[in-house]
Amino acid sequence: MKPTVKLFDEDPYLTKFVAEVMAVNGNEVVLDRTAFYPEGGGQAGDNGRIGGVEVVDTQIEDGVISHTLTSAPPFKVGSEIEGGVDWDRRHRIMRLHSAAHIMEYFLWARMGHVERLGSFVDEKKDRADYSYEGRLPAEALKEVEESTNAFLTEGHEIRIDSDPSLPGIRIWRCADIEMHCAGTHVRDTKEIGEIRLKRKNPGKGKERVETSLA
Repeated sequence: MKPTVKLFDEDPYLTKFVAEVMAVNGNEVVLDRTAFYPEGGGQAGDNGRIGGVEVVDTQIEDGVISHTLTSAPPFKVGSEIEGGVDWDRRHRIMRLHSAAHIMEYFLWARMGHVERLGSFVDEKKDRADYSYEGRLPAEALKEVEESTNAFLTEGHEIRIDSDPSLPGIRIWRCADIEMHCAGTHVRDTKEIGEIRLKRKNPGKGKERVETSLA
C-alpha cells in the first residue's frame, strides 16, 4: 500500500479534509490522505471523526497511517469520506509541544546539556525524561519556567524547514533554537500562553520535567 499523504505536514491547522478509503479492517481505517497526526516522535496520535464515526487513536507503520474508530465504519473501500480532527485537543498538543522545545533550551542553558532519554506530549502535558544524578534544584526549575514564559510572551515566529542534508527530516526553528522534530506546532510563541513546570523522579539516575499550560 502507498504511504499516506500527510496533510498535517503542509498545514498543521487543517482540521477538515476529504479523502478516499484505501482499506478497512474491522474498526481500523486507512485513507489515501489525512490531517490526523499519527502517534510518533513523542507526540500522541490525533482524535476526531471520519465519516461520522469517532476516531480514538491514530498510528503509523511503514508510512501508512491507520485510524482506530470506536466501531466498524458504515463506509467501504473506495468511498469518499469527510474527516475532522479534534481541534481543541490538537491545538493544546501543538502549544505544549512547542513550549517543551523552548523549555528544554532554557533547561540546557541553566543545567548544561543533560541527555534527554525520551519524551511524550498529549493534550494534558509534555513529559521529558533526562539522565541526571541527584535532584534538579527547585530554584533552577523555577528559573527555567520564568525564562521560558518571558520568551513566550515576546512573540517569536516558529517555523518548520526541511533538513537539506537529511531528506524527509524536518527542523523546528524559533529564534536561535532549532531541533529535529516531525510533530505539529503553533506558528508563534504568543499562541502558547503561560506554562508551568513540575519535577518528578521516575527512577534512579533520571529526572522528569513536566510542562503544562497554566
